[in-house]
Amino acid sequence: MIRKAIRCATIIAGLLLMNSSVLRAADSFEQSSDRRHSHSRTSVTTYAKGLTNPRGLTFGPDGKLYVAEAGTGGTFRPTGGPDCEAIVNIYSPYTAGYSGRVIRVRRDGTKEIVADKLPSMTDNSGASYGPTDVAFIGQTLYVLIEMGGCSHALPNDLPAILRINRDGSTTNVANLNQWHHDNPPHFIKDTSVETTDQEPGGVFHSMIAIGGYLYVVETNRGFLLRVDPRTGVIDELYDMSIDDREHNPIVMTERGNHFFVGTFGEEQGPSELAVFNKHFSYYTLPFKSRNPIVGLAWHCDDLYAVEIFPYDNQWSPDTANLVRFDRKTGKRTKVLSGFASLPNGLVEGPDGALYTSNWGISFAPEDGEILRIVP
Repeated sequence: MIRKAIRCATIIAGLLLMNSSVLRAADSFEQSSDRRHSHSRTSVTTYAKGLTNPRGLTFGPDGKLYVAEAGTGGTFRPTGGPDCEAIVNIYSPYTAGYSGRVIRVRRDGTKEIVADKLPSMTDNSGASYGPTDVAFIGQTLYVLIEMGGCSHALPNDLPAILRINRDGSTTNVANLNQWHHDNPPHFIKDTSVETTDQEPGGVFHSMIAIGGYLYVVETNRGFLLRVDPRTGVIDELYDMSIDDREHNPIVMTERGNHFFVGTFGEEQGPSELAVFNKHFSYYTLPFKSRNPIVGLAWHCDDLYAVEIFPYDNQWSPDTANLVRFDRKTGKRTKVLSGFASLPNGLVEGPDGALYTSNWGISFAPEDGEILRIVP
């Protein structure tokens, strides 16, 4: 899954502590004073700065950009004991708090807090998890909390989908922790506490809104779900472990009668871009993909993807790619190389540009950015 090799990222953390500025490869792209980059006539500019672990993002009905910030955890620790294990996998123990938030970004880059004091946790490598994606159904905004539960020093109704109310308060509309507990996957490769990365409550990394439903990707055990936030009903659409493999799906988009799911790959191996039919009864692999995909968006009738890093050079800064897939041939074309560090998410704005979070996993507060890309 996305966190399998994150121990390697602690090396990056040391570099960040020595120099909190973004590390740039000399031959990645040219940089001017306003941080504008170009590659093959594609421009990249900084849309917003000063974010803390920015993850998924979406544009609201008001035309403004909304971003989930995972936060920096806190000081709470698991109580331990038979009813609350403190050590559940190789990333334990966790610390937690309520430092996550959702922000709104105006066109001039000004940030406004929409909801704060949201659940956030930090693993033993220093990486933080909490609010991980946002989506609108009509005028109502929802935020996905990636992990949670007692073993993460948080309530057992987390991970979950929270509705953000007009006053900034939240309402839990779907207890994903309980569903995960009641619905084990077909296949789990490793159950040893000493070696596994399995989370007891799952890792719900991204979601999109279609009609009155939220479609959620659970990457740790390979579930694709549909959630009705009006009733809290959670339906399993597909279990990607059905073939006795860990595919680690992480992001989804939709077009016509098909759903497109990017995966993180298994055991640092090549990733996939799976295409599901509308009933989620099967999927095909028509696209030539290999690097972990963390963002998918349609732009000018083309499917674009953000690759967080090369599958054979994981957790390396300045190695993210923006690629385009040909719908007819499946050919993958690299549009930008080395344009970002550990990005997350991809969305098309009302201006026709693409937006992604830069430094979605960071080890210093407010290092995160939102990048605007004009292909």
